[in-house]
Amino acid sequence: MTEMLLAALDRLPPRVRRFVVAAGALLALGAVMAALTLTTPRSDHTRRRTPPPPTAASSPRSLPRRLPRPVPAAAMGDAHRVAERFLAGYLPFAYGRGSALAIPGVTSALRCQLLRERARLTPGERRRRPRVVSLQTVGTTPAFVVATAVIDDGGVTTYRLRGSRSGVEPGRWAVSSVEAG
Repeated sequence: MTEMLLAALDRLPPRVRRFVVAAGALLALGAVMAALTLTTPRSDHTRRRTPPPPTAASSPRSLPRRLPRPVPAAAMGDAHRVAERFLAGYLPFAYGRGSALAIPGVTSALRCQLLRERARLTPGERRRRPRVVSLQTVGTTPAFVVATAVIDDGGVTTYRLRGSRSGVEPGRWAVSSVEAG
């Protein structure tokens, strides 16, 4: 029987032969995997599945306690508004039409960095008119928020803003870093 199969394979064109051999190997591998998956371990004793002991979290009477949010909802709203105001000043600056001094809601360290590092733009980049498509803020710790803005400027650009409460005034949000991506 094996000789007959090998003779039939030899008569096939090389391309078809490779396909038939590959398909046969895949079928054999699938059969082995199915056999290993469906067989039970052989031993003298059978294993019984016992349910885990009930815990406080899994009992129907008690609901799991939620952890408090790192940043309260009202503070997240404040951080979101600071990010919006920042972007309204930063985008003209980033595209060569504004001053770093006109950007609101930044820490003094970031303002100094922006004043030192002016953007080098091509004429094509200067002509673009950026607009904020979406802005998402995520509170990571009580004093730290990450905001991600998607900007449409003819292509799609993403900016990641990092803000903290230790900025311009104690208890107020300020953007402390910007990453373009």
